[in-house]
Parts: sequence; C-alpha cells; structure tokens
Amino acid sequence: MSANDALKKIPVRQEHVPGATVLHPARRAVQYLTLLILVAIPLSGLFRIDPQAGGVILLDRQVWFSDIFIIMGFWVFVASLLIMMYSLVGSVFCGWMCPQNTVSEYANMLTEKLLGRRAQMMDLSGKRMQVASRKKSWWNYVVLAIGLLIPAMFFALIPLLYFYEPSAIWSLITFSEDERLAGSLHWIYFVCVAVFMLDIAVIRHLMCKYMCIYRVWQHSFKTKETLHIKYDETRSDHCATCHYCVDSCFLEIDPRQTEVFDSCVNCGECVTACDELHAKSKKLAGPGLLSFAIGERDKVKGRSSGKMGSVASFFARARVSSLATVAGAVFFVIGIVGYQSDEFSVYRSEAWQGAKVLDYRINIAHKLYHPTDITLRIEGLEPAHYQLQASTIHFDTAGRKDVELHIDEALPKGLYRFRVYASGDHGWSAVFDVTHFAPGA
Repeated sequence: MSANDALKKIPVRQEHVPGATVLHPARRAVQYLTLLILVAIPLSGLFRIDPQAGGVILLDRQVWFSDIFIIMGFWVFVASLLIMMYSLVGSVFCGWMCPQNTVSEYANMLTEKLLGRRAQMMDLSGKRMQVASRKKSWWNYVVLAIGLLIPAMFFALIPLLYFYEPSAIWSLITFSEDERLAGSLHWIYFVCVAVFMLDIAVIRHLMCKYMCIYRVWQHSFKTKETLHIKYDETRSDHCATCHYCVDSCFLEIDPRQTEVFDSCVNCGECVTACDELHAKSKKLAGPGLLSFAIGERDKVKGRSSGKMGSVASFFARARVSSLATVAGAVFFVIGIVGYQSDEFSVYRSEAWQGAKVLDYRINIAHKLYHPTDITLRIEGLEPAHYQLQASTIHFDTAGRKDVELHIDEALPKGLYRFRVYASGDHGWSAVFDVTHFAPGA
C-alpha cells in the first residue's frame, strides 16, 4: 500500500465554524433578497404612489386620507416595529439590508479586483488612489466603469417604479410613446443615473460614516444591551500580531473595541474573518474571538448577560413600542376590512338656468385597480321628470367619472326628495339623498 493510499484512509473531521460557513452567505442572501423585495413591492401592487390621482396604492387599492385607519395603522405599525428592531439588534438593517451598503460593498469588491486593494475610495487623508502596477490597464478601467454604470442604471429605475406602472417604465426603457410619462422623465432618469453613479463610484461607505441621517435616528434607540460584537479577552494573546478583523471591516473599525455609539453596522464580517483564521491556523485553537451578543456589555470578563435576561430586558424596554405595534396592526386590519372600494356624491352642476337649479352632477370614484361596472338608478322621481346621462359607467381601472342628471323644468312647484343609488358588479353599493326645489314653470 502506498503512502498516499494510507493517507486517504485517515478520517478527516472538519470543525464547524459558524461565522465562516453560515454568517457571510446568510448576509449576502438577505442583501439580495432585500433588493428583490424593493423591486417586487411596486411591481406586485403592494405599495406604489399614483402621481396622476395624487394617492397611494396599497394592496392594489387606492388609499385616501379619509381611509384613516389604513394610513394610521400602517405607519404606526411600521414605525413601532422599526423601534423594536433598533432596540434589539441595533444597526443590523445597515449591515444586512441597506441598499447603500450592498452597492458599496459591490463597488469595493469590483475596484479591488480590477485595480488592487489600495485603489479604494474610502481614504480621506488626501492620499491619491494607488492602482496596482500590474493592473494599470485601460481595459480594467473600462470594465470597472461598465460594472459601476450598470447597477447605477438599475438603481435609478427603482424610485420610478414607485410612481409609475411597470408598463409605463417599460415604455421609458424602450423609448416608446406613452401618455402616462412626463415629457421630462427621460432627463430625470439620466440625472438619477448620474447621482447613483457618483454615489457608487466615489461616495460609497462615506455615506454610512458621515452623511446618513437614518443612522442617527437608529442611535436614538440603541442601549448597552443592544446587539453588539463581543470580544473574548481571555484569549487576547491570539491577537498579538493579528489585525485580520480590522482589515475585513469596510468601515475601518476595530471590532475589539466597539462602543455603544460607533459606526458598527453589525454585518459580522469581522466575526467571519476571525473564525476563518482560527479554522485555517494550526497554532490557534478553538473558535474565533469575536461573536454576536445581546445584553449588558462586560469587557472585563469577556462575556455578556444571559440570553433569557436579555430578552426579558428587551421586552421591558420595548413595552410601549410592542403595544403600539399590535395597535397599529389592529387598526390596519380594521381599515382593510371596512375599506370602501368606491365613493360617489351628488351636487349641483355649475350650469344653472338663471336662478333655477335643473342639473346635478353625480361624481363616482373607483378606487380599485381592476375593471368594474357601476349602475345608477333614481328613486323618488318619475322617469319622465328626469334625464340620466348614463345608467351604467364602466371603469377599466381606478379613476373618477361624472354623470349628468337633468331635472325636467316642467316639474310642478314644490320640494322633492329623491335618492340616487349606485351599485357595482363587485358587491359595492351606496345611496345619496338629494333635496330639490322646483320653482315651477
């Protein structure tokens, strides 16, 4: 038997390193899923702004300010849920979900691959960008420019998806004529592309460190017990000559000295780096020195409070926001259940015959984005005494339409009360009472 055959028979056990095998792929999956959700939300009709109607589309419904339970419930639920998230996991949104961080990491990766590690844009010391000598090629610059332009063009489309229907955006991309598009929309899109290109090519993580107002709001809810990086000081001798965790941090933070208020976004890249180093090293035993922890920080002993105590402390601190989250959800459900898909009213027309009011205008608003037919009928007047412009109104999508109602001038003098009934083929119905004074012939 040869030596190689003998070595093959020796069982090899690979130690499970959570950060190295799970943390990084999980974060990447969440980042890509977030981008997918941002695109899917307007495409599915879950949420969009209709600039023509001046309303908000929620769950394929046109929501007005009169739908107070839907509006109030939605925003109370979202705001309180975010507060709970910040109180428990801190800036995890920035490290795991924020599109700015995702595209900045992509730009750093592409720049490092094409121009070298010292070609990053993060340095504010005034030093010029240093391109690796073996990568000084015009082809690398062209590939980098194209690689940054494509995501800039993609990200510039996402805000437009929240204001226009997908078919209108397709007309924008294909330069097709579409009456739904503003005449200057192509210029607006090109300006957005230029802004995103500047952000991706130059600003990147400078936004996270110095310009992001959203981070300031998150800091308002962070405490010493919020999710943070825990450093095992009992094995600090492993870090004597190692700065691998610092090099892996795209925000240039030393994860061994994190504070309550710093630029850490809890991405876990330092945890992954330390775990990978210990997994590959023959001298360093045990898992990495860095890990996530929730609870009171205790740097002296290198540990945090127990998980059960941390959870109990969280719910004690988030009692108000927890109740607000439940209340917001309840209000939202009530609003959806009691939602009126159509609205209509009857009022006097502007076209008066001298001092006589003979014409009324029936205004119908359809708030669902699918076709329907609305049927009108009058009760309280003889058919010979009025003329209805149309008894059935068809809607292809959400919108408003007016129907004229003319009262016969020969109607005998007196006060008449009649009702206008409206009903839709989707189950909606309503009634409007009208009082009409006939001066007589």
